[in-house]
Amino acid sequence: MSEFSVFSHLTTAKTDLYRAALQAFATARSEFVIHLRPSEVAKVAGIEDAEIEPLLEQLAEWGNLERNRDHVDAVSIEDFYRTRYLYQLSGRGEAAERALVIFQESIDEPGELQTEALRNIIEYLEAIRRLVESGETDFSKLHQQFNHLNARFEEFTLQAQRFMQFLQSTIDLHGLSEVDFIDYKDRLIEYLQRFVRELVSSANEIAGKLIELERLGVHHCFEGVARQARADALVPDDAEKLAAERTRREGRWDGLKRWFIGDPDGHSQAETLRARAREAIPSLLTALQSFHDRRETGSDRNQDWRRLAQWFAEMPNDPMAHRLWRVAFAMGSSRHLRINEETLERRDQVDEGPRTSWLAAEPMWLEPRLRKSGRVTRTGLPPEIVDFSKEREALQRVAELENEQFAQAHAMLVTQGEMWLSDFSLLDSIAFDLLLDMLGQVVTAAGKAGESVAYPVEGTSTDGSLTIGLWPAREDGELARIETTNGTMTGRNYRVTIRLSDGLVVDPKLTELS
Repeated sequence: MSEFSVFSHLTTAKTDLYRAALQAFATARSEFVIHLRPSEVAKVAGIEDAEIEPLLEQLAEWGNLERNRDHVDAVSIEDFYRTRYLYQLSGRGEAAERALVIFQESIDEPGELQTEALRNIIEYLEAIRRLVESGETDFSKLHQQFNHLNARFEEFTLQAQRFMQFLQSTIDLHGLSEVDFIDYKDRLIEYLQRFVRELVSSANEIAGKLIELERLGVHHCFEGVARQARADALVPDDAEKLAAERTRREGRWDGLKRWFIGDPDGHSQAETLRARAREAIPSLLTALQSFHDRRETGSDRNQDWRRLAQWFAEMPNDPMAHRLWRVAFAMGSSRHLRINEETLERRDQVDEGPRTSWLAAEPMWLEPRLRKSGRVTRTGLPPEIVDFSKEREALQRVAELENEQFAQAHAMLVTQGEMWLSDFSLLDSIAFDLLLDMLGQVVTAAGKAGESVAYPVEGTSTDGSLTIGLWPAREDGELARIETTNGTMTGRNYRVTIRLSDGLVVDPKLTELS
C-alpha cells in the first residue's frame, strides 16, 4: 500500500460519497469523538445504510481509516462472533484531511494583511526580552513565548503571501461594472495604505527589539529552549535530536531577522512586502483605464479575444482555422494587391514547403488594385470644439492645494537643529506620513549596519524634498509620543534633524501658521 494511497478516493467515481464519509469522521474528531459505527457515519454523511459498509472498507484498505472489532453491544454469543467494526481516522488519513483543508483554504481564501499580528509579534518579543534580561531564565516560559512568536509569525507570512498572490490575480476585474470596480478599488487602496503605515512603524520597532535581543545574547538561550521542547519525549536527552531541535530554533530566529532586518546584501522581506503592496495601486489604475477605454471605444478587448478563441474552436478543419488566422490578424495580401488565378493554380500544382527560399520558389504574379476615387470631403457642420478650461482650472486648484499642504508639512517637520522626536508638536496626516517614511528608511539602515553604524544616519523622503539625520535613541528608555490629527504614535525617542533638500525653501508665513 503506497503512502499516498490516502488520496486515491479523490480520483474515483464515488468521490462525493468518500468525501462525505471522511468529513463525518473529521467533524467527529473536532468534537473529540474518536470512533464511529457505520450507522453513525451513514446518518451524519447522509449515505444509504447499504452503501456505507463497502465505502468504509475501501477507505480502510487505502489507509484513511483504521478499524477495530466492536463487541460493546454484543448481548449473545452470536452477536459476539458477528463481524462488526468501529472505524476511526488513521494517522495518515488525519494528515491527508488537514492537507486537503489547507489546500481548499489556499484556493478559496484570499489571505489577509494582518496588522494585529505585527502588534502580537512586538508583545512576544518584549516578553522574551524581559525573560532574557532576568537573572535566572525560566526556560519553560521562554519556550512558550518562542512557540507563540513562531506560530504568529508563520501565520502572518503565510496570509501575506496568499493575499499578494490573490491580489494580482484579481486586479483584472473586467467582469465587474464600473461602479462596483471603483468601490472595490477605493476599499483595496485604503486597506493597503493602512497596512503599509502599520508595517512601517511596526517593522522598525520589531527590528529594534531583534537587535536588542541579539545584544543580550539570545542565542545562548536556544539550548535550554530545545531541552524544554523535548522534555516530554521518550528519550529527552538524545544528543542528535536535541542538536536538530536547537538548529531548527536558531533557523527560525535567523528567518525572523532576515524578514524584518534583512541581509547585508539585500532588502528585508518587510520592505519587499511594502513595495509589492504599493505596486498594486498602479495596477488598479491600469485596470480602471480599461473601463475608460471600453466606454470611449465601445469595445472590450478581453471579450474580443474570448470570441475569437470560440471561433477557432468551432473551425471544422485546419485549413479553415488557418484562413481565420489570416483574416483575424491581417495576414493576407495588401488591400491594393490581388493574386491572379494563374498564380493560384500553379501554387496548387507545385508542392513547396514553408521553408522554401523565395529565390528558389515559383514567382508570384500580382495584379494592382488601385484606388478608383480620390479624397472624400465630408459635408455638414464641423465638430464642436470642447472647452476644457474649467476642468483645467479645477485641476490647477487641486494642485495648488496639494502644494500648500506639502509646504505646511515641511514647515512642521523642518528643525532648526537637533531635537528629540518627543519635541514635535501636533502633526497633520501629511506631515506624519512624511515623517514615518523618512524614519522607516534611516532606522532600517541603522539596524542593518548594527554596531558599526556611523551616526548620523541620513536619508531622504520619497519625493526627495526632505533630508533627515538620525542619532541613537535615549539611553534612559523614555518613549516618544507624537500627537497627530489621526491619533498618537508611541515609539523609541530618537534624536533627529530634518532639513529641506538643496534648492527648496519654506514660506515664512507657513512656518508661522504651523
